[in-house]
Amino acid sequence: MTLEAALLRPSLFKPVVDALLARLQQRKRREQRRGAEAAMREVIRELLLPQPDERRVETRLALARAGGASAHDLRLAEAMLARHRETRAQTRGRTHRSRRGHTLH
Repeated sequence: MTLEAALLRPSLFKPVVDALLARLQQRKRREQRRGAEAAMREVIRELLLPQPDERRVETRLALARAGGASAHDLRLAEAMLARHRETRAQTRGRTHRSRRGHTLH
C-alpha cells in the first residue's frame, strides 16, 4: 500500500491517534494531581503559621479541589481553616498586654 493510499484510509491511523491522545490525557491528569498535592502541602503549611493568610488558603484549597486532591486531605484542611476562623473570631478585639507595663495603683 502506498503512502497516499494509507492517508486516504483514516481507519489505519485512528487507533494510533487515539492511543497518543489517551497518553496525553493521562499525563495531564498526573500533572494536575501533583499540582493538587503541592497545593495541599502549601495549605497545611500556611495554616500552621501563627497568622495564616485566609485568601491564600482558600485559593490553594480550590486549586487542590480542582486538581483532584484526596477527600481526606481536603476535609482536614477545611477543618483546620474552620478552627482558625473560630479562634480568630474569639480573640478579635483583644490586645496583648504585658504584665510589666500594667501595674495596679
